[in-house]
Amino acid sequence: MLKAKILDFLSSKANNISVLNCSSNFLYTDDLFEIISTGNYCDSDIDIGIIYLKKVGANNYLIIDGKRRILSLILIVKSILDYYTSKSDVELDKNTVFVQCSEFLSGINLRLFGLEKTVYDKIIKNEPISYNEKQTEICRTLNLFKENLYDLSLDIDVFFDLLLNLKAHFIFLDEKTDERDIFCETNKNYRKLNQLLLTKSYLAELNHAELVNDLYYLFDYKEDVFVSFFQAYLSPKFNRVISENNDVYSYFVKYMNMLQKYQDFSEIRNKITRTAKIYKKMYNADFMDVELRNMFIKLISSNGRDTFSYLLELCEDYDNKYLSKDTLLEVCNIIYTYVWERNRKTSSIGENIDFSKMVQELNKVIYEENSSTN
Repeated sequence: MLKAKILDFLSSKANNISVLNCSSNFLYTDDLFEIISTGNYCDSDIDIGIIYLKKVGANNYLIIDGKRRILSLILIVKSILDYYTSKSDVELDKNTVFVQCSEFLSGINLRLFGLEKTVYDKIIKNEPISYNEKQTEICRTLNLFKENLYDLSLDIDVFFDLLLNLKAHFIFLDEKTDERDIFCETNKNYRKLNQLLLTKSYLAELNHAELVNDLYYLFDYKEDVFVSFFQAYLSPKFNRVISENNDVYSYFVKYMNMLQKYQDFSEIRNKITRTAKIYKKMYNADFMDVELRNMFIKLISSNGRDTFSYLLELCEDYDNKYLSKDTLLEVCNIIYTYVWERNRKTSSIGENIDFSKMVQELNKVIYEENSSTN
């Protein structure tokens, strides 16, 4: 572990920085200005935590955890640079802070992904930014920093000196370490992680990122539907209800590692895609059969989508003609009663109904139908 000044480390050691395409949001930066400003009244170092990274070449580092903090500090430096540029009474070439900011930004190469990369590069190069690009999180964060600078009670030069003294604990991971696993473990208990990007990043290493693209398109580019599908799809595979959004990626990796020992990826992909199409019909109550459509409308209206982790396999069986419509409707009715009672939360039922116990009763219905047809 190395404890060092962040801007100094970036300038002298980590000129070229790449990042994982799976980072969390900018929530941390809301208090960043206050953290830095408060340092003016303290004698101790301003410590902004642990940053995990991996060295991938001379002055080349992969940031595993800490991207938002580093990106935010770069945006603050850019805000200071723009602040002085906007002042007509400042001789820029003689302003020490302006020169230092310019040298710092010109010496840092931060490689991002997608739209974030496009907007970041335009910000650094002072290129025109479109209306849609201005709505991005990175652009809004930059504007927030600029507003804070104008409202700052400290002198800008003093604030910049505090910025120079920001320190972090840098932990360097070896080549065998799985970056996404470290990222998930250090963040999943504190913030919502983008499960779609994590999954896509994992599959990209296997040269199969198109699966995520296809599913994202199938679900009308709705990340929450993508996540809820894999919660429903993976839960039966591990004999448990995956209720936490942040667990989807880790269970998906376990599932893939298990299946790839026995199946070709094309088989896995076809199976997931077929099931995803069924899930979309469930999620939108988009069945051709009127009775099934009305039943799923009732479930959805009663906030019963969390029961889809059980119903998905049954709907697959129905779609494959292994299960009759009457039996599926009977099970759906039992589940609807459960959801309705759960919503009532009466003292006789209790506030928490154990769905896993009720599943045993539902399975009896399926077993009885199978027994009668054999």
